[in-house]
Amino acid sequence: MISYKVYYDYHEGKKAPIWLVLNVRDQFIDWEKQTLIITVQAPFNMHPAEEFDPDAMNVTILIDDLLLTTSENVFGINLTHVEHRLNLHGVDPTEVDNFVIQVADLEDVLHITL
Repeated sequence: MISYKVYYDYHEGKKAPIWLVLNVRDQFIDWEKQTLIITVQAPFNMHPAEEFDPDAMNVTILIDDLLLTTSENVFGINLTHVEHRLNLHGVDPTEVDNFVIQVADLEDVLHITL
């Protein structure tokens, strides 16, 4: 199972989740498959945005990469799209440390509030 962290910042004086960061470095990602399936469970262990490592090999997962599934709190990532973008920039997919997803995008896809 892929581990993840939720990073937050403050919006109007309240903690607001901004990124869901999937640690893909420590997990085997089968890039031959078209989809990576992820299950998210609340409550989250929230980390301040200042703890995010900007020097890691972070790859943004776009809303168009996210796939809705029939299971609650489960979503997919279109690995074909992600790998194509990485190849365009000459990045080896096996060198990626983290997938970074905007919480707002994930909420739109899952139709929930995290």
